[in-house]
Amino acid sequence: MELNTQKNKQNRGFVAAGDEISYYSLNQEELLELLKSPNPMDRTIAARCLGKGNEYQIVDSLLTALGNEKKLYPKIEICNSLVKFGTNSLAGLVKRFGTIGKNQHLTVPEEPFRKTSYPLPRDIAARTLIRIGEIALPLLFEVLKRDEQPKISEAIDTIGFICSKNPHPEYLGELLTCFRKHFNSELIRWKLIRAMSAFQASDPFLEEQFVNEIQPAIKQEIKRSLGILRKIGKNR
Repeated sequence: MELNTQKNKQNRGFVAAGDEISYYSLNQEELLELLKSPNPMDRTIAARCLGKGNEYQIVDSLLTALGNEKKLYPKIEICNSLVKFGTNSLAGLVKRFGTIGKNQHLTVPEEPFRKTSYPLPRDIAARTLIRIGEIALPLLFEVLKRDEQPKISEAIDTIGFICSKNPHPEYLGELLTCFRKHFNSELIRWKLIRAMSAFQASDPFLEEQFVNEIQPAIKQEIKRSLGILRKIGKNR
């Protein structure tokens, strides 16, 4: 059974920490070629080694590979390396919002999210940006000013998660502007309500929306966000 488990992990590209050391002697061009290998373990090694570099070309190649990658472990290492590149990865990750995988929310789910923790976004680009952290916020709020709703949808998830861990009350006004602009989109409205659970000053606005909202799932999310804000308020 253990052999089968190990084989299964290798088929998904698993490489133990340290097993890539002998590949550090490869130059950047050779590693970029290895990133295209049909062997997922090679791709994991390449992505891990490329995280040691410092050129923009590497970021672009990693982003392209992320869009094509189907195996778990190479995908993890690609994201790890993109996080290491920090600000150089931001624009490319935002560009890929909603394009990698098919797990993103496209409609408001009927089943409510009952936990008080902020849900991790489904979009892999959003998850990677979260790991890069607060430095992504200015660019994410620029996305809200555009007219690309799929990207706005994922940007809201990312903003909400980052701000739930590191409060930035100065950004609430921009979320409210986005709410008014995209009020007719139930999905955007629902996501913004969720994001406002990270902004203490949104309480009066959420109270007003709870009275006016007619969509049951969104109304439930307003109730949840208000509950989180009240819980935070009591603990201060």
